[in-house]
Amino acid sequence: SSRFVPRVAQAPASSHQPHRPALALQRAMPMIPEPDVEVPEGDVKKGAKLFKAKCAQCHTCEKGGNAKQGPPLYGVMGRTSGTYDGFAYS
Repeated sequence: SSRFVPRVAQAPASSHQPHRPALALQRAMPMIPEPDVEVPEGDVKKGAKLFKAKCAQCHTCEKGGNAKQGPPLYGVMGRTSGTYDGFAYS
């Protein structure tokens, strides 16, 4: 029995764009509108404690912060995923 295996689209050989799977996925997926939900007010102290416990080992959140195991998170809102200059995404 034969199995259908779809072919993955490849960038043209003349393309000088770096391989960015996150960008390709964004272009392929339709935009989904934000859900109309009530978001409760955040708790700054709990958020800071959670960031320190779960995120700070790999990320910084200050403007001009260094890349660690993960990219800096300052300015992440509105930035296209996988596009921080100077960080080698895997």
